[in-house]
Order: sequence, then structure tokens, then C-alpha cells
Amino acid sequence: MNKLNRLKSAIISSAIALTSIAAPLSNIGAPSLTANAADGDNYAKLLQYSLYLYDANMCGYNSDCGISWRGNCHTSDEVPGGFHDAGDHVMFGQPQGYAAATLGWAYYEFKDAFTATGQDAHLKVITDKFCKFFRDATVLNGNTVSKVLIEKGEGNQDHMYWGAPETQGDRGRMVWTTGGAANITAEYAAALAANYVNFGNPDDLKYAEALYNFSKQNPGTYSVAPFYVSGTSGSADELAWAAGWLYKATNDQKYLSDLGNCPEGWYVHCWENVGLGASILKAEATGNWGGVHEIGGGNEYKFYDEWGSARHNATAQMATLVAAKYNHGDAGWAKGQMQYLTGDKAFQNGRSYCLIVGFKDNSSKNPHHRAASPTANADAANDGTPNKNLLVGALCGGPKMANGDGYADVRSDYQANEVAVDYNAGLVGAAAGLYHFYKTGSTVSTIPGVSKIYSGGGSTPTPQVTTTTYNDPGPSIVTTTTSYNPGPSTGSGKTLLPSDMKVGTEEGKDGPISYAEFAPQGAKKATLYFKINTNDTQASGGFGTYTGTWEQVEFENVKADANKEVVVDYDIPSNVGSTVKAMIWWPQGDGVTIEKIVLDGGGSSTPTPSVTTSTTRYNPPVVTTSTNSTPSVSGGNGVYKLELNKTLEFDDGADDKMIGFDWADFKIPSGEYATKIEFNISANGNIDKWVGNFGSSTTVAPDYWYMDDDAQQDKSINSNKATITWTPSASAAKTFAYSLGELKFGTWWTNVSSYKMDSIVVYTEKGSSTVTPTPTTTSRTTTTTTTTKVTTTTTTTTTTVKPVSNLRLGDTNCDGTVELADAILIMQYMANPNRFGLSGSDPNHMTEQGLENANVYQKNSSGVTANDALAIQEYLLGLISGFPIDMLR
Repeated sequence: MNKLNRLKSAIISSAIALTSIAAPLSNIGAPSLTANAADGDNYAKLLQYSLYLYDANMCGYNSDCGISWRGNCHTSDEVPGGFHDAGDHVMFGQPQGYAAATLGWAYYEFKDAFTATGQDAHLKVITDKFCKFFRDATVLNGNTVSKVLIEKGEGNQDHMYWGAPETQGDRGRMVWTTGGAANITAEYAAALAANYVNFGNPDDLKYAEALYNFSKQNPGTYSVAPFYVSGTSGSADELAWAAGWLYKATNDQKYLSDLGNCPEGWYVHCWENVGLGASILKAEATGNWGGVHEIGGGNEYKFYDEWGSARHNATAQMATLVAAKYNHGDAGWAKGQMQYLTGDKAFQNGRSYCLIVGFKDNSSKNPHHRAASPTANADAANDGTPNKNLLVGALCGGPKMANGDGYADVRSDYQANEVAVDYNAGLVGAAAGLYHFYKTGSTVSTIPGVSKIYSGGGSTPTPQVTTTTYNDPGPSIVTTTTSYNPGPSTGSGKTLLPSDMKVGTEEGKDGPISYAEFAPQGAKKATLYFKINTNDTQASGGFGTYTGTWEQVEFENVKADANKEVVVDYDIPSNVGSTVKAMIWWPQGDGVTIEKIVLDGGGSSTPTPSVTTSTTRYNPPVVTTSTNSTPSVSGGNGVYKLELNKTLEFDDGADDKMIGFDWADFKIPSGEYATKIEFNISANGNIDKWVGNFGSSTTVAPDYWYMDDDAQQDKSINSNKATITWTPSASAAKTFAYSLGELKFGTWWTNVSSYKMDSIVVYTEKGSSTVTPTPTTTSRTTTTTTTTKVTTTTTTTTTTVKPVSNLRLGDTNCDGTVELADAILIMQYMANPNRFGLSGSDPNHMTEQGLENANVYQKNSSGVTANDALAIQEYLLGLISGFPIDMLR
């Protein structure tokens, strides 16, 4: 056979333009079932509805509540805020912390679902309110916790009151702990850390770490019988759960070490036992899923307990959907279980119930909930009187028996028909996960009793015509060795069928190539099984992965057995990328059928003739992708979201790694400036690492744009999606060209060859501020840092500057005036010290007097930086009246 057809299927030809219909990116854990958008499969609406239970249960000052029939309540509490527990008005700390952390988990894992359906803002309102209460409930002495409020109200007394929370009055009882309630305080820590991971509030991280240390030092547990009793798990599961979130928040190895003590996940994730959630976080961090056991399976209704059976079922769905992201769960199972909760599948007793209030015409309408039925109490005699208010999206407790018996939509049955904040947490996660996999349904614009609608559409994306150009730069290093014989392995491992992988054919130089793409999932070996459909008795092909360069191992002339089966082993390299590609170039195309790949296969091999293995490292292809769709923007009032779904290719050899997005598409009103920008990215596999920076066109001069070296990030991402946040200084953001310029996103390095920019969210504020200048003279040591984008190498030059006279702040080039050239010289001085430094070769290089004049930002700081150039630009724009300025105002 002609060896030229070994030209890798990843680099098809020197310049091929492909035009195709671009479908949504496939996911390793994607189910094989076909989804439709009918009724129970409307996962966009399900996610939208499921969040409103939290509006209905808000406590304290409730200006953010989206329910028309709720108002402020219990404002005289020692610490107002938080949420009511269930159909009553008590605040119990353990389910409160569990619900908040689980909601944060749902957003972290399935952020794409929240943003696509417009529910991200609603989720943030809810988790921010939870976390504000946790912070307010924690008394700090420095960074040390003195005491924590863990309960408000007394359960038995509270249950004697039936009416609206707005008219209940003072509840009196507040329970504080100074230690020994780690099952609660560690849940607070987990929720705060998750919220920090999702939204970046530094106060959340500060309190999370303090509460974690407090819980670790005082690991005892607190119970409030008969309502919430700490079980056999103690606080070890909550401590591991919190450690997992703190590791994601900080990347600190001490938290990963603590997470190593995680109990294995043998039971459903719930308020009393978060061992399953913690074990999944551990698996995500380590790649070892051996401790994750309770992942769904079977067709019958998943039943754990007669009290609130539906909440356990929903949370089991959520955990399974998270595992499915990493190919360790079955999303189709979760889909089938959700059909029980939406009434689209009958229980064994032949009955069906839609247990989600208001979701369908035949949904439950009369849950046990005081605010929803303030005038008709829960006496059985009142069951004929319907609830006054529709408790939109609340998940009712569900049947008391696995066969579906023991459920009726009556207010008096608090066991089967009550609702709670922990019940809906799993429902939110399941709805988001199902939308992540199936992308069916759409949100609605009107909901009974809802005054604030969060909606962003949904449904399956419209196909887009995408043109992609590949340029093959050719191989840079080629080595050839004679090595192992790839006989069939006899060991066992995880089996990937074609439905679990991306399998197909593509055109090579000498004909069609069959391939299978799969995630390595931490495996050390992959075994490829395929069948020859022609008269050939031998096969040739290879395996490849992108590790920064394309690295490929090939096999040649492997003999088929008597049944025309071929088995080839591949040793997965330790630096493997997010995806491995198995390729067969002979026999060609339909001449072979890929049957499966087994990961971690080991054991003995059947001897076969030696195989010549060639390893070829290729320079990465230059790939440019354009999509003809118009990006959609939503939001307002300080939040502007641009939906893009744009595929970007990483090219390590590109001269310019900055990608521009038109500011005008965000429709930011005049007078507002960006305070925070979130770039939401996703990939087919684990992103692992992202290094890069940000920038923007400015209004200072044509073609002049801003980038702050201090904003560069080196981010570990143990997921197939991430939010990368840039918080530009106010002084910089006020110069951005919001009407005509571009927002820049630069990737210096990442471990995936392509990723999607799903959306960009810009948060803004109004107004500007100035500082009156106070001239000063000083001597200092100046440190200039220049970062090379391609290699992320930092070069530091230290220059001792002598005191100089004739100080004219801002006049960097000492020509007697302050102008744009002064800002440019600062940037040149930083970027190219050999030419523009104090001893530079350029005749217009920086001088000692000019360096003194340039130090206009934070005058007594360590030296000249890009912020000094920005300050000069602000001065030229009239945003400030003079120098020096302190831009940390």
C-alpha cells in the first residue's frame, strides 16, 4: 500500500476549504436516544420554572423576588435573609447550605444550559442571596470564625402558624454555634466556594476558607430532631465536599489532599449525605472514578425513601448527568426518569403524575406550602379548597412507594406533597443537565403569578453554514522505530461503542480514512477492535493526539484473525490531549468496520509479526473558522450577553493570537463602562489548561488598543467548559471603544486544538471619577515586566533611577507637552527595552528624566507600568484633570 496515505486525517491537505452544516458539538457522554421538544422534553422551560421555588421561599428583604405575591418578611431577625426551608418558614442550616452548594454545582457543570436559556442571571440572584446570608451569619475575627448562625425559628412552634410569611412577625429563636456543627458550617463553606468559582466574588472565597478551617477544627455535628438529624456520615462528607469546591476555587493542593479523604459515593446526593457529590468532585480532579458508585441504571422509578421520593430521584438524575459528561453515566437513563416526574411515563401502578407545579396543565397545584395557600390551612377538611397562589416550578415530594402508590395532590399530605429548597436543587441540576445533552424546548414569556421573567429562548440551535480552511505546514520532526507487536489484549477495561465516540470516514490524500475519536479518560492504554470487510488480510493505520503538536503512532500490516477481526493496542502518552483519534487508512473507507475501543486494556498479547511504528510530530495546522450567523445579544441594566457559539482554533504558531469581537454587538449604552467581562468557552474534551490575556480597542487613537500584562491568566480547567473572567480597571475601561472598536481575547496556550466561544457577558457601571493632582518628587526602583505571548516567558529588568529635577508628569519624551506619543513611549519601553530602554539603541529611547515623568499612576508604586500609559490617555480624553492619580479609587 502507498504510505503517502498516512498523511494524517487531522491535517487533510495543504489548503482545503470545507463548507458544511455545523451541528452542535457532540459530547462524550451524549445519549443515543432521539429527543423531541414536546411537552415533557421541554427542558428549557423546565429549567426556567424550577428556579422560581426559590423566589417563593425568599426571606428578609426580597426586592429581587420574581413572584408577585411575595414581599419582605422576618426583617426583624437577628440576621435577616436566606430562604424558608420548605412549606414552613424556618431556616435550617444544613438543607440551606446543601441547596445553595448543589445549585452552584448545577451551574458549574451545565453553565451552557443556563446561558442558552437565559437562566444564568436568575440562578445568580438566588445563589448570591444564599451566600450573602452565609456571610452575614458568620462572625469573623480577622480570618477566624467566632460563631455562626445555623438556625432561625423553632420548627414545632413555626408549624403552629399557618399564614403568609409577611404577617408572621418575630420568630425570636436564633441558634448560633461556636463549633461542633461542621455538617452545617462546611456546607456553608462549599456553597460560598462554589459561588466564587461561578461568579468570582472574593468575599465568598474569604468566608469559604474561614468556615472550612472552622469546620475542620470542630468536626462535630448538629442535629435538630425530628426535622434534620445528622446521620452516620458525620461531617466527613461535608468537609470533603467543601474541600472539593475550595480546590476548584484556589487550585491549592492542600484542599486536594483533604478531598482525598472523601467517603465513597454509595448513596444518593442529599442534604444528609453529600458523599456522592464529593466523590464526583474528587473524580473530576484526579481522573479516578473508582469511588463514584451511585449512578443511575434501570428502567423503573428510582426510589430511595418514602419521604420526598421525587427529590432523591431528581438528584440521582443530576449526578448521573454530571457523570455522563465524563462518560461515566447514561444521560438517557436520566431522561427516562424525568418522564416519571413530568407525568410522561406511568408508574408500575399504571398512574402518572406531573409533580412539578404549573409545568403542565395536569400538574400538581396544591402543595403543602403556607405562602401559596395563606388562607386555607393543611387540615384535611380544607383539601377541597385549592391553593390561592400557584407555586410555579416547585417539585412535590412524590409517591411514598416505588410502584407509584401513596401520592395525591392534596395540601394535607406534607409527606408526599410538601416542597423544599433541597428538593428543587436536584431538579434544577437535572433540568440543566438534560438541556445540556438534548437542547430541546424553549422558555416562555408569561407565567402565572410571576412578575419577573427570565428567558433567553432555548431549543435546538439553527444549523449554520461554516467554512473552515486548513493549511498543512508539514512535519517538523520524524522518527521511525521498530517496536511492539499489537496483538489483542486479554485484560478488561471500559468499553466504548461507536455510539460513545465520534466515528466516521474522511478523505485522505490516497482515499477515505476510517476514524474514531474518543476521550482518554485517564487510561494508559486503548485497544482498537475493527473488522475487515474486504479480501485483505492485513490492516494499517495509526493513533494521534494533540499535545501542543500533533503526535502520532502508526501501525502497519497487522494481520487479521480467521474471522477478519483486527485488534491493535495503543499506549496512551502521559501528556495526551483531550481527544485521541484512531485511524485506519488500509483497507479504505467501508473496507473496515470499527467495533469498539477498550480503555485500560491490559494482560497478555497474542504474538504477531513485528510492527514498524513511526512517530511523526507535526507543526499544528493553521485553521481559520468563520460562521455566517449573526450573534444574538440579550440583557440590559448593566449586564449585556452576546451569544456566539463560535468555534475557535488554537494555533501555537500564529503571530497574532488575539481574537476580536465587535463591541457594537453588545449594544452598551453611552456613559456605561465595563467592570467585568466573562468569556464562556467549551470544548469536546477536557480543556485542562488555558493561558492568555485580554484587550480592547481604545478611543485614544486609531489602531491603538489596550492590554494589561498584569491581567494575564494561567488557568487550570478540569472540565470541558469554563468561564474566564477579566476585570479591567475603571480607568482602562473608560477608554474602550464601545461603539466602533473590538474586545480582544487572546489564547497564548491551551491543551485543546479547538474550542467554542459560547457567549460573552459584559457587566457595566455608569459614570466616571477624577482625582485632583498633587505633584511630588521621589526616587525609586523601577521594575518593568515584558511578557512574550507565545511562550509566556517573563523578563524583568530592574533599573535604579537617580533623583531628577525638572519634573513634568506625563511628559515621557521630555518635549515639553503631554500627548499620545508619551503613552506610546511607555508601551515601547516596556515591550522592547533593548531598543527603547534607558540604554536603548533607538535615538528616541526612554531617558531617566522621561522615566521620572512617566510615573503618573500610583506615584509611590514600584515603577512604570501600562497603567501609566492609560493614565496619560485618560488625561488627554479629559477624564482626569492632572497627575499623579491613584487608579485604585
